[in-house]
Amino acid sequence: MSLSFHPLCLSLPDMTPDAFKALVDDVRRNGQLRDIVLYEGMILDGRHRYRACLDSGIDPRMVEFSGNDPVAFVISENVARRHLSESQRAMVAAQLAVWGKGKPRKSENFPINAPKQPQVAEMLSVSDRTIRKASEVRKHGAAQLVARVEAGEMTVSEAAKIAQLGKQSQERILGIEDRQERKKEVAKALSISQGRKNSGPRTDFIESVEQAPWLVTFMARLEGLIQCATNAGIDPASLRDRLVNETNWNDSRFAERYGRAMPWLEAIGRLPKAPDRARRTV
Repeated sequence: MSLSFHPLCLSLPDMTPDAFKALVDDVRRNGQLRDIVLYEGMILDGRHRYRACLDSGIDPRMVEFSGNDPVAFVISENVARRHLSESQRAMVAAQLAVWGKGKPRKSENFPINAPKQPQVAEMLSVSDRTIRKASEVRKHGAAQLVARVEAGEMTVSEAAKIAQLGKQSQERILGIEDRQERKKEVAKALSISQGRKNSGPRTDFIESVEQAPWLVTFMARLEGLIQCATNAGIDPASLRDRLVNETNWNDSRFAERYGRAMPWLEAIGRLPKAPDRARRTV
């Protein structure tokens, strides 16, 4: 019979492939040493032992949870034993806090106290501020970003900054292995993103010759677009290839916006070069 995993059990990160392989080898040599604990018909503790037993052809040995606080049990059985970092503990805390939302307080039908964030923070020795960052990563982060923090490969502070960007930008930045280079790219991307939110038409480029109001605004917006591309390290020669290779063309909303912009982009591409100053003053 195949068993599912309790949400509390899934709040803990998966073992690394190497660690799981070592567990399977140990189970094959020594058998199952620790019981798998069930709660509400699901595995509360021991999902890796369960999988290792199945992979080893061993019938898993299971017991029912008999305590009165499954949250504290899961934490005590896993966090210290698995040597989780502060960032990993914060991700666990954020998941446990979500599980607690909507759960009733202790009652006849629900005898377990659903934990609140301060309780989870104390049990896992993590600050509320760090848990808030972890919650942002879980809420807005790409799957790969969440996985990196859960695996202990990235701090939750760094991940929280990356999570402020769009999913495609997150995935691009996660491809940068060097931490310092990644940090610079994140700062640049956040600056560009913030600039988009706060941008207004520039007027400091206006020349002494009076221009039509629409042209002043048009050129201001165009200069802002050019600055955005420049800040992202894109030049005219690389724009086309970057656009083709880095765009998620399955994004229907983006495709619609791009379709509306295309006639204008084509029109800009057909514009003549500016006449020389002598002809302009005739």
